[in-house]
Amino acid sequence: MLTSKEVLERTGISRATLNNYIAGGLVPRPEVLPPGPEDGAAPRIGYFPDDTIERIEAIQRLKREGWSIARIVEHLQNPQAPTPAPVTRGPSADTGPGLSLFQPAPLAAAPLAPAVPARRAPSLAPLAVLVSSLQDAPGLWLQLSAEEYFELVDEVWNELDAIFRGHGGMPARHPDEGMTSCFLAQRDHRYLWNALAAAHEAREAMQRLSLRWRERKAWPVELFMNSGLDAGEGWLGELGGGGLRVLGEAAQRAEQLSRLGSAGSILATRDLLGRLPPHDRARITFGVPRTGGEPHVLSTFSRLSALGLPAAVPAALADLSVAQVLDVRDETTSTGGHP
Repeated sequence: MLTSKEVLERTGISRATLNNYIAGGLVPRPEVLPPGPEDGAAPRIGYFPDDTIERIEAIQRLKREGWSIARIVEHLQNPQAPTPAPVTRGPSADTGPGLSLFQPAPLAAAPLAPAVPARRAPSLAPLAVLVSSLQDAPGLWLQLSAEEYFELVDEVWNELDAIFRGHGGMPARHPDEGMTSCFLAQRDHRYLWNALAAAHEAREAMQRLSLRWRERKAWPVELFMNSGLDAGEGWLGELGGGGLRVLGEAAQRAEQLSRLGSAGSILATRDLLGRLPPHDRARITFGVPRTGGEPHVLSTFSRLSALGLPAAVPAALADLSVAQVLDVRDETTSTGGHP
């Protein structure tokens, strides 16, 4: 039998995700037993069946293949039902009209995504990494029924996945209620612009999605996906049950920036913005906030620790030079200022 700590360490999911799987009937509830001698002063310990790791890996695989949560639950409750072949990523993929968790975007909307190197060995590649995290996911879990929570996350992921793919991003594994997308380097540096444009479009999509849920629930809650972006090199490969995983400093910094943001912020490193060609950088409005609600100081950067973020900044990132991305304009949009 397995403790929750062992399950989390071996699968890479968060405790919130594990609780969601339990509440949704995807993973059995732990059996609470008296602690053993090795457990110290713990009053009681919850133990999961030995096949929990395999079950969670199967859930993660089915999510990546485009299955909805409801469909996964039905399949796991009826294990005799045949598992369909994985979603094809080539020209013959049938995406269908419905939306489900991580459903691939229509092929016509994502012609830019480059292919991952077709080999098992990990590869080191220049890239931009975009990580978006759902703000206050534990709070939303407490306010919604399990069915509505999964529906909300499903809707968020479907909308943003289509946007990221449409800008050439490749989805990678993310441990929590968030998304990671990799943009491989191109000779004309369009991968940097694509990552920024994807983050900006995702923020606008979340504003519309938040409005729909406010009207539906008649609640004052605002839904945000906070994004972090960095550029550099990353190791691309597969871990565990498969699926693209990106490892390296750029991915780590982007993930931390997404967790530190608030109210739909887009935090980008100076390294990423500095790599943009001048004509692309001129179409980005970025800067650092002032105290007291004053307009941003535009085209400047700040130490991450000096931004006044609501969450504590890790010491290792305190001196990271970053800016808030306020606007991303396409070539047909005027270059007017931004507050």
